[in-house]
Parts: sequence; structure tokens; C-alpha cells
Amino acid sequence: MPFLTERLSLERLWFAFFSLFLFFSAIFCGYTRVTNLFHLAAISFLLLLWRRPLFRRNLVANSHLMTGLKLAALYLVYYALSNLWTAHPLNIESTLTHSIYLLTFLAMLVTVLNSRYRPVIYLAICCGFAALALFLMGVDHQNILTNRLMTLQSPGPDNVIDVGGYFAIGIILSLMVFRDTQRRIVLLLPLLLFIALLLTQSRGPAIALMLALVMTSHLGLFTRRNMLWFGAAVLVLGAFFAYSGLGGVMIARFEALAVQVYLRLSIWQHSLELIGAAPFFGYGFDHQLSFTNYSGEYITTTHSLYLGALLKGGLVGFITMLLLIGYGAKQALRCVREGRRLEASLFIFMLIFYVSQGMFNIGNPAEFWYLFWFPFAVVMTQNWPVRALFPKS
Repeated sequence: MPFLTERLSLERLWFAFFSLFLFFSAIFCGYTRVTNLFHLAAISFLLLLWRRPLFRRNLVANSHLMTGLKLAALYLVYYALSNLWTAHPLNIESTLTHSIYLLTFLAMLVTVLNSRYRPVIYLAICCGFAALALFLMGVDHQNILTNRLMTLQSPGPDNVIDVGGYFAIGIILSLMVFRDTQRRIVLLLPLLLFIALLLTQSRGPAIALMLALVMTSHLGLFTRRNMLWFGAAVLVLGAFFAYSGLGGVMIARFEALAVQVYLRLSIWQHSLELIGAAPFFGYGFDHQLSFTNYSGEYITTTHSLYLGALLKGGLVGFITMLLLIGYGAKQALRCVREGRRLEASLFIFMLIFYVSQGMFNIGNPAEFWYLFWFPFAVVMTQNWPVRALFPKS
């Protein structure tokens, strides 16, 4: 019986529930059964805080996490309160509940990433993204190539741009796993995810990924040997896309970039006009755009998280977001000083990605948990000598 009790300890149950949630939420976005795993993990986590004084003291002693949770709480609570000046003030209860979920998610994620299981968690998430990529390549590739839409049978996010964001995050995470384990087989994951990212034809995630990696790269990486390897990889990928016909599709997508920029600008102009009419406190949490732009497309989102924050919460709400993002940027700089540049690139990717993505970031488990809150949690983790996941004999 002592053996059984040890195997079924509260710590192991929490780790199992939360690890399963992280893995399956990388594949199945917004599914109730996956959300139930989060609930089980959250309950186990709260029991740990109650029953394990040492666990609780270690959590409270983590100054990086505590400061981040306080700023996140300020941001979340303000936007929950903004329901009071909307047509549906009773929605404050739902938004506060989701806020508690997010704070618990951040606390659990930073805690588990500060353990020796960090590479295992990153690898599990990457494998989840890879499973989603293989599904899209094998089942849904024709629909994505022709319509750039996700079908109902796809388990991932509904928006193909968010799917591209998933794959970009997976690329950075898989590079982090390779850095920490030095196992070359792991490099198959970023290759698979990069091909899947190109398959989505999503310019935003691809541009954000390239900029984030370049901005955080050490000059020592740009050696002749590395540049030759990079050139060879570009040639191989170029030949593949030329032979498969995907190259022409990607070129056409980037040629249409100017048109999309003008569409975005028209949406942002309309958003700014509305923001100017309620500059301090905004229109409240549930407010959305409702107009038809010059292309005849009906628009409901600002296509920018930052403009969405201004529209819903005004300057006061935007300041709470700036405090949150500013603290994340400070932690990203700490990661750079500690030699963890990929963690910083993950956060920078998120900042750039949300310049042109307007879905808000408060709610039940959904794509923004990985696209916004996950990078914020990663930069709050501590630096420590990572033990190899696959020890060399």
C-alpha cells in the first residue's frame, strides 16, 4: 500500500492531468474533454497549495511569477469590470471565472516549467502541434490550399492564421528542446512544422517567426558553416516547393500582401475613430466592430489585439496591457542575458503576431492560451542547467 500511495500522490496526479492538458490542447482546440483535464489539474494544484506548505512557500517565493501574476490580475480584473458599462453587465461573472482560470494556468505552467521536466513538457507540446500538422497535411491540405479555411473535422483552431501561429510556436519550442538535449532527431519537428506553416499560407505568423528569430539571434551564429547549412536548407525547400507547386501559391500570397495591408488599414482607421469617441474607458469587454469595409467584407474584430484592448477598455485598459507586456519584455531581456534567446524570441513572436490578430485573449481554454499567455509564462521561468532528456551513453 505505501508503494501504491506513492505512485498515486497528489503531485503525480497534478503533473499527469496538466501534462495531458498541455499535450491535447495543442491538438484539440476548445474541446470540452480537454478543458476538463484543465479543471482536474487546477483542482489538484489548489489542493497541493492547501496540503503542501513547502510547495506553497516555494510558489510564493518565486518573485518573477508573483509579479507577473499581480500584473496579469490587474489586467484581467479591469477587463472583467468593463462588463459593467456594456449592455450585458452580468457577464462579469463569466469573465472573472475565466480570469481565475488564466491566473491558475500561468501559476501551474511556470511551476511545471521550473522543474526538471521542462524539456519533456516542451517536447510533448511540440508533438501535439506535429500531430495537428500531420492531420492537416494528410486530411485537410486541399481545403487549406484552395480556400484557406479550417473544416469542421479539423481539431485545431478555426482560424488558419491561428493554426500558423501554433506551428510557429512549435518551431521555437522544438529548437529549445534541441538546444537542451542536443539530440539531432528533434530537428525533424521544426522541419515538419515549418512545412505545415507554409501550407497554411499565413504570412503573419511566418513574418513574425522570422523577425523574432533574427532579432534574438547571437552574432556568433552567423558563421560561414552555419550560413552554408542555411543556404543548403533553403535550396532543398525551394526545390520541394517548386516541384510540388506550392511555391507559386506562396508567391501569390505575398504578392497580395499590399491589398491586405490596405484592408487592415481601413479596419484600423475605423477602429481608431470609435476609440476616439470613448478614449478613457472604452466600450466594455463584449464590444465588437460592426461595419462593412470598402471590399464588401463584414468586419467584427479590430484585427489587432492592441486596438482591441483600446476599443474595449480605453486608455485605462491599454495601460494595464502595457504594464503586462512591459513586464514580459523585461523578463525576455533577462532571458537574453542568461543565454536563453529562444525564450525571448517566443515572447517577441507573440508581440508581433498580435499586431494583426484581433481576437481577444480572455476566455476559456482556446488558441490564445498558447498564442498569448504561454509565451508570457515561458519568459517568467527560471534559468537552470537543464538535464538531458535523452542521456548519452
